[in-house]
Amino acid sequence: MSYVVFKLNIQPDILLNYEKSNDLEYLLFDLIPLAFQNVLQVKIIENSSLYELIPQKTDEEVFKNFFTELEEKTLKLFEFHKEVLSKYKRNHEIHYSQDFLNLNEVCMNERRALERKYPGIMKAYEIIADEEVDIYARIDSDSKVGTGITHLRKFYKIKLYLEKYQQDNVINSLDMVAFYNPNTEHVLVRSISETAAQNYITALVDLVNGSRSANKHIGKININPIYESITLDGAYTEISYVIVYPNGNPPLDRYNILKNAEAKEAEYKLIGADGRPLNKDPIQEILENEAKKGYLKSLKAKGTKIIKKIKTLSQIDQTS
Repeated sequence: MSYVVFKLNIQPDILLNYEKSNDLEYLLFDLIPLAFQNVLQVKIIENSSLYELIPQKTDEEVFKNFFTELEEKTLKLFEFHKEVLSKYKRNHEIHYSQDFLNLNEVCMNERRALERKYPGIMKAYEIIADEEVDIYARIDSDSKVGTGITHLRKFYKIKLYLEKYQQDNVINSLDMVAFYNPNTEHVLVRSISETAAQNYITALVDLVNGSRSANKHIGKININPIYESITLDGAYTEISYVIVYPNGNPPLDRYNILKNAEAKEAEYKLIGADGRPLNKDPIQEILENEAKKGYLKSLKAKGTKIIKKIKTLSQIDQTS
């Protein structure tokens, strides 16, 4: 078991106000823990300035019941789809009954509600291919009979993901041990899975940003991974990334534009000339510099997969 390291970032208006009044220490050591207390139990560790964020458990029965009800409707939708597909294969006619169309809408809306409440389940769409889920759920498809297929594939990707990747802890994301360190502005999540730790952070940010009481103290926050390395190992024709307002000491030009514009983040898109690959060396240098400080919010690329290694620690203390 190790600790996955993240950086808590405050929006510029809040941060600048406390910097101007020389109250930055008060923000970091008092107000941020107080904001966490509005949404979680918080306990300071003896002989340390670390704050433990006490796990908040989700009622898994609530998810199970919701998922079971959606599965029953999805099975009915599946039967409708099979009937339409069978008729199309026999006589090349397509007819969607109103019951089918209504049920498809209901299923999609309920699945989206599930995604909003448990955002970690959407990881299923990234790592499970259509071909894999078609085999798993025995989905027969034809491009001519498209209605219903999107929901069927997404639902069964979620089901397969929950079966295969239980360690990602997507349902009970906040049921993990974590600490806030005001000395470094780090959030340290104890986990054997980077994905589970990131799910925890997503749930924590949603919790804090959704609380008016917490926002009164520290505004809206974001929490990004601290990366040990970012490797651009291949050819890339396009790279997009988002850098947040820095709490520390970034390059002066980036700091000035964000500060003067009172912007919380900056989004960049780099595109190779005439579709040619980008010169990746200067890009990697910039990305690694920002990522190691916890200011890299997102990173996407067209081309070879980017290799990202999040920092982990075997033990933690006041310097972590």
